[in-house]
Amino acid sequence: MMEQRAQIGVVYRFGPFALDADRLLLEVDGRPVSIGPKVVETLLVLVASAGTVLTKDQMLERIWPEGFVEEANLAQNIYVLRKTLRAHRLEPAIETLPRRGYRFVAEVRVDAEAPPVRKLRVVTAPPRKARRWPVFLAAACVALFFVFAESRPQFAAHATLSPEATRLYAMGRYYWNLRTPDGLQKSVTYFDDVVRMAPHNPLGYSGLADAYSMIVDYRCLSYDRHTCGAQEKAARRNAAQALRLDRDSAAAHTSYAMILQMFDKNVAKSDAEFERAIALDPRYALAHEWYGTLLLMRGENARARKELEIAISLEPIATATNADLAEDAYFDHRFADAVKYSRETLSLNPNRVDALPIFGLSLEQSGDPKGALAIFRRMERVCGCPGQTEVYVAGVYARMGQRAQALAALRRAKHEAKMLSPDEVAFVYIAMGDREDALAYMKRIHWKDHVERQFLALDPRMDPVRHDPRFRAWTNAG
Repeated sequence: MMEQRAQIGVVYRFGPFALDADRLLLEVDGRPVSIGPKVVETLLVLVASAGTVLTKDQMLERIWPEGFVEEANLAQNIYVLRKTLRAHRLEPAIETLPRRGYRFVAEVRVDAEAPPVRKLRVVTAPPRKARRWPVFLAAACVALFFVFAESRPQFAAHATLSPEATRLYAMGRYYWNLRTPDGLQKSVTYFDDVVRMAPHNPLGYSGLADAYSMIVDYRCLSYDRHTCGAQEKAARRNAAQALRLDRDSAAAHTSYAMILQMFDKNVAKSDAEFERAIALDPRYALAHEWYGTLLLMRGENARARKELEIAISLEPIATATNADLAEDAYFDHRFADAVKYSRETLSLNPNRVDALPIFGLSLEQSGDPKGALAIFRRMERVCGCPGQTEVYVAGVYARMGQRAQALAALRRAKHEAKMLSPDEVAFVYIAMGDREDALAYMKRIHWKDHVERQFLALDPRMDPVRHDPRFRAWTNAG
């Protein structure tokens, strides 16, 4: 029996989604869904054969005809698709048949409004070695892409890029969202390629500005212009170029807003730029995510949660937004939500170190000390930072009433770490009820900025001393 392939020139509709086969563009309620090109191709293969069981080999053949891919890539794509579809209440959609393959089980409709040149047709899959398109046919397909691209509304910020530049931009954002040193550096490479291919489009420059800003944020923990001045200059330069190219670009205004907040500490102008970006494109998820993060840093939890929830509805698989939502929930004493969002974050990126402390602390605060200890031990394995993790472990033992174990863990932390954060040590003594020792460590704190003080004031671990007048300076960030 011959296998069906994706029908050329049609739009598949299922639930609130529309999948344009020509442009490899997935939309939900008219808004683009930001997932990688190969993930979209995986969905297209499934949807085009809805109701039919596809073996893993069949899917690998169609999605990666060039070969050199592992089954794990397919499994990861299926995971991302299920999460994306579930986020918009389309479930069940993809069925797994053990030892057989996958099947798309949701109802699929084919757009009947296609113009004659995009007439529905079924193509049978030729033998793999016969897949060769003449140069003139490939050129014609590229030309048709731009004809149809111009005739459709440009919902996505990157819709005006060429197909290859769009792919590179999506890859850059994927690695950028990992928020790891290696991922950020890879994102710079991809965004550089976008700038090279589309020098008059603001998106590549905006991506570079965001990448360099995050390199400073993640690499330079105690930021100073001597160690990270070059990265700051690169972020400023690229954000300015993005704005010069397009004053109505939501991405450009978002990049500029972050620079105003991060480097200039200009809250009023930063807020105005975020609001401008959101007004220009309410569906640009990053504007909502960053604005929500900054509101969280200011202790405006309700407003922060609103912006972050909008961001996650637009990009359900953004690891950074899930991590921000976990943080918001923790500081708002919604520990079950914090645990949920932490799990989501780590399921998307198991090695995201900065998600582990909030996960462990949320488990600890919700009454699961064993779970918290397991997370902190996992953190130690991932980051190789025994001194830092032993402080968290000491806090768990202190909360459990196991004073000897808490003090032993604290001694190990002091031995392993060159320098311990005095507030983290103070939290251990607060949990043990030793308020004098806690006060002594509190007095060693030197604020780098208002954000650090705000987070300490909001931290649930301060609850036992929140009404003690001796701790007023640290429990009131106003």
